Amino acid sequence: MTSPRRSLRARLTISYATATFAVGTAVLAVVTIPLAGIRSTTPVHSQVPATITGTGDGIGPRELLLSSALALVLLCPLSVAVGWFVAGRFLRPLREITTTARAISVGNLHHRLGLDLGARTDELTELGSILDDLFARLEASFTAQRHFVANASHELRTPLAGLRTLLEVTLGDPDASTDTLRSACQEALALGQHQEQLVRALLALATSERGITRWDTIDLADVVAAVLAPRRD
Repeated sequence: MTSPRRSLRARLTISYATATFAVGTAVLAVVTIPLAGIRSTTPVHSQVPATITGTGDGIGPRELLLSSALALVLLCPLSVAVGWFVAGRFLRPLREITTTARAISVGNLHHRLGLDLGARTDELTELGSILDDLFARLEASFTAQRHFVANASHELRTPLAGLRTLLEVTLGDPDASTDTLRSACQEALALGQHQEQLVRALLALATSERGITRWDTIDLADVVAAVLAPRRD
């Protein structure tokens, strides 16, 4: 069973404290080890009388080493606290990005991270800006998809309703002749072909990544005349 991974803030804090302790230990070794080899060059029997003005012998290399080691030990908790604070300050935009990304769903794609890029621009704020652009593209994509579904439903409903009405009227006529039934079948076939063309157009629109690239002018009078021609007979 694997142990849970530490947070990025905790790992940065541990790295900062470890680096501080290693540097402090190296400095302590560089300073104290040469001092331990220093010996006094003053002769033991001197002819010049000296006046003793103090009672202490000063700080020897051993005392200096112990005091420096104690200071280094006390520095470790301070480095942990400073590292925790600094890591929290630097990772604050990342927490905002994570919280907002979790809150964003299909229903609220309009939410944005809104990181302040004017005061401080770094890798995290650039990541937030990139994610905002990504959310904007996703919102536009889902909006286009909803519009496509709505348009497809509307466009398919009209010919299907016309086909159903045609069949109901034809079947409801007890005196329908062979010519009437044949005319109804031809009209139903025309409506079916129109639906097939509409489905192909919708599929082409759905699979197109560039959208509509060409606009053509269509005379609706010809279309209306073609639709109403079978009904006039």
